Amino acid sequence: MKVLWLLIVTLIVANTQQDSCYEVDPKDPPRKKDKISLIYHSGWTEELVVAKPKGNRPQPQEYMNQEYIDQHLKYFRYGASFIITTAWLDNNGREFVGNKNGIFVIPKSQMDQLLKTANGNLSIVERNLGVTPGGWQNRRLSRIDVPFPEKFGVRMPTGNEVGANQYWRPGGVLPNGLLEAVIDMVPKSDYQEFQLNLQ
Repeated sequence: MKVLWLLIVTLIVANTQQDSCYEVDPKDPPRKKDKISLIYHSGWTEELVVAKPKGNRPQPQEYMNQEYIDQHLKYFRYGASFIITTAWLDNNGREFVGNKNGIFVIPKSQMDQLLKTANGNLSIVERNLGVTPGGWQNRRLSRIDVPFPEKFGVRMPTGNEVGANQYWRPGGVLPNGLLEAVIDMVPKSDYQEFQLNLQ
């Protein structure tokens, strides 16, 4: 009987880990008791921001508290990471990566945990990063690590970025709880590339 219960608990934990990945690095602020909540300024709601056409959405400072933004960006002080198709790098070169109006990144510690939890499962990675299911299917992928994202204007996303899709929401939080920010284009001397094996 004890063995059966142990098996059930193990399956529940495994399933939970596949569904989402959260901040695990003890260096990263803040802990739950210290967390500052997102507060919308008078007249603003998440729905109103999302309803604005892409390209015309306001700057986050216009509708949310600055304390939340400042705290959010502290999660990226130990590095940022993103995943990109290797074909993009091959076709556009590696002297710079990103887009002129910003590329989405998550904290490096969260990328480490996500890839560890996914254990090669592409669908888990897509789901946690807010990528359209199957969007990276049958594509070679590269992980890009940026040790010092503050050098490249790390900031709260506006939703006007090229990479913003139907899953984007204000506040810098992805569908399954990972944190996101945006940085400018990064020169080759300031990033590291790693090939991924996801299926």
